[in-house]
Amino acid sequence: MQGWKDVDIELAKFLLEKVDGKANSFTYTYKETAEALSEKLGRPINPHFGLRYPLGRIMERCFDLGLPLITVLVRYSGKKESVGEGFYSLACELQPEYKKLTPEEALKKERLRVRECKDWSPLRDYLNKL
Repeated sequence: MQGWKDVDIELAKFLLEKVDGKANSFTYTYKETAEALSEKLGRPINPHFGLRYPLGRIMERCFDLGLPLITVLVRYSGKKESVGEGFYSLACELQPEYKKLTPEEALKKERLRVRECKDWSPLRDYLNKL
């Protein structure tokens, strides 16, 4: 997938830092994520509208690379077991077996895959080529 924007790249790096560092929390709200990106990019990123497409592009790239969908780490505020509708609908397109699961079941399954993944080098290598 060519044409990644700076926000896509920084968001992917942000998520990789979180899985690599095994930070205190394993999920991050849209607001926390947008604030971190705003700081890195030096411009405001809207948590409601500014993350939708970057999250989708990263999800698709992870799928293409045979990786878990790392974007499952981004969630709604106040709902630790909830991600945006966009995640579930795209996850069902990429992983048709998720259509048989509720959004919450798909979320838990994908978070487990992310936690268990030991090698994120395909995504890192992709970012290094951009």
